[in-house]
Amino acid sequence: MNKAAIIVAVSMLLSRVLGIFREMLLAHAAGVSLEKNALDLAFMIPDILNHVVSTGFLSIIFIPIFTGYKVAGDEKGGWKFFSNVLNTFGIALLILVVPAFIWMKELLQLLTVDGATPELIERATYYGRIILPGQVFIFVGSILVAVQHTRKQFLIPSLTGLIYNVAIVAGGAAGLALGKYTGTDYGLEGFAWGVPVGAFVGFFALQILGARRGGVHYEFIVQPKHPDIVRYFKMMLPMSLGVGSMFGLEFIIRSFGANFGTGGISSLNYAYRVMYTLVAVFGFSVSVTSYPDMARLVKEGDFGQLNRKIWKSLSRMFCILIPAVVAVWALSFPAVRILFERGAFQRETTEAISEILRWYLPVSLGLCLQAVLVRSFYACERMWVPTLLNTGIFAATIPAYILLGAPEVGLGIKSVPIIGATGAILQVISMIFMWAKKNGTDGMKDALLNMGRALVAFGIMIFAAIGLDHISGEFVRNANFIVLVVYACAAGIALFTLTLIIQRYLGSKDAKDILNELLGKILRKLHLAKR
Repeated sequence: MNKAAIIVAVSMLLSRVLGIFREMLLAHAAGVSLEKNALDLAFMIPDILNHVVSTGFLSIIFIPIFTGYKVAGDEKGGWKFFSNVLNTFGIALLILVVPAFIWMKELLQLLTVDGATPELIERATYYGRIILPGQVFIFVGSILVAVQHTRKQFLIPSLTGLIYNVAIVAGGAAGLALGKYTGTDYGLEGFAWGVPVGAFVGFFALQILGARRGGVHYEFIVQPKHPDIVRYFKMMLPMSLGVGSMFGLEFIIRSFGANFGTGGISSLNYAYRVMYTLVAVFGFSVSVTSYPDMARLVKEGDFGQLNRKIWKSLSRMFCILIPAVVAVWALSFPAVRILFERGAFQRETTEAISEILRWYLPVSLGLCLQAVLVRSFYACERMWVPTLLNTGIFAATIPAYILLGAPEVGLGIKSVPIIGATGAILQVISMIFMWAKKNGTDGMKDALLNMGRALVAFGIMIFAAIGLDHISGEFVRNANFIVLVVYACAAGIALFTLTLIIQRYLGSKDAKDILNELLGKILRKLHLAKR
């Protein structure tokens, strides 16, 4: 792994750790209270605006066009393009932010179900107006990060998420401490203020410093009809209008969560965040590292090798993901208890969220596969195909959320992850079909066979997981924290390894390779220890 990759990997890991710590602090302070629901709901409008200007996809859209100027030797033109994007789309974002700030309450009422009480809407509006300005800093900072990446500068850009989470944690801790000292209940206001502060410091001020070190040149240019701005907009449009699984799931949690009682939104969000860790570790890591090779193979026109690359990545990722899902399923109660059960987060909440987490785990399979498949379409500049597929399937599931979430059906809060998983898997199947129809099936058969073996191993191991859960039920509910952590680690490693071994004996080449790599590393470590 080169120096740049190590910098990014370490920063992402630390940011994830801080993100989990943030959720732990929130669990301790508010549990699944109305206040926590309000803070979760407050992110709805800021996240929608973020999605509309495609802040999360800036590197995919901006870098190829900006790099084109550099390759052509037109550095001045590149900086004009940078300034034009920043100004044109920045103004567009401001035009959206101002009315969103004014009519925040009405927008939240429009986008949430009847279960959202007036008190919940009021608190979410208050928090949302604190959070919203941070989106402007995140947008500007994301463009500055993309510019630095084109200059092979990674250290300062890698600090964005880290500083953002530090600010939220620090703001939350300060607010709680101040409230305790003064005897005034500030709720979760400190966490909300941490968002714009973290966005300003991490995404804006620090990235201006990094970009200036890289020689950035800015001027006030607003030319929305410039050919490259039009090209940028055309590439951005499907991403802005489309609704992917992750954005859709988060929208549903905030929009429908209030239907399931006072703690509905926060209960779903806690379980979703734990599940999302699997997606970040397995799905994003594979998709991000595979994307440059995908883009190169598309430019070379080698679609046979591209297919083999994609299917090999999917097969190997699935082989490792399935054991992780088995382990988390079996240890859902210990995991939730270790992470969250303290302060306002009580035992009955642990029981409820560990059950929701189990229903969310199939979603991780769909999201991880999508992370790779979507980028394969992006590498071919076919942005509209996954957009139309994913958005169409998401829209088709909305009636199911309404019908199956009704009290008379009996599914209750579990309907959200069940429908979410169904939609995510249907999206994957549709994308595979469309990709194979256009680009062929090289490498597909072997990958699907290996993935089938992984699913068989999952079916076998889920019985072991059920048995372990039944046998250890009393122990995991009464063990002290240290003992529970040791047990969860040992049981998780055992379940993970056993699931890989079963895949190996079912004939999975991926499992065989992974086990050999793990065994080789262990033997090398032991050899070093003996020396």
